[in-house]
Amino acid sequence: MELLIPSESVTHCPHKGDARYWSIKLDDHDLEDVVWSYETPIEAMSAISGLLCFYDERVQLEIGD
Repeated sequence: MELLIPSESVTHCPHKGDARYWSIKLDDHDLEDVVWSYETPIEAMSAISGLLCFYDERVQLEIGD
């Protein structure tokens, strides 16, 4: 989370609720609004609360040891 910069972007999905976005600043370029989360989704979708989603066509995520 320390690499993510909160964005002012918000979108609404009638099935999940409001999504908030984050950007990532890198040494050579910025990735705007590449991460989003439904921090307080509608009640029927509470299982996705707080999960982070990444645009897979815009980032490559690698998890190391």
